[in-house]
Amino acid sequence: MELVKVYCENCGSEIIVYDTHVKKHMYCTIHCLESAGGSSSGSDQTAST
Repeated sequence: MELVKVYCENCGSEIIVYDTHVKKHMYCTIHCLESAGGSSSGSDQTAST
């Protein structure tokens, strides 16, 4: 296991993760994930405020 630099798909921020956890699309925060329209859980439900 080695640390590698990847970049957020949404904002371009640098993220440092283990090479075993690199995915095709990486996001730095939940906000970036939601802004990109993705979901890590596969559910389309969102919390309403």
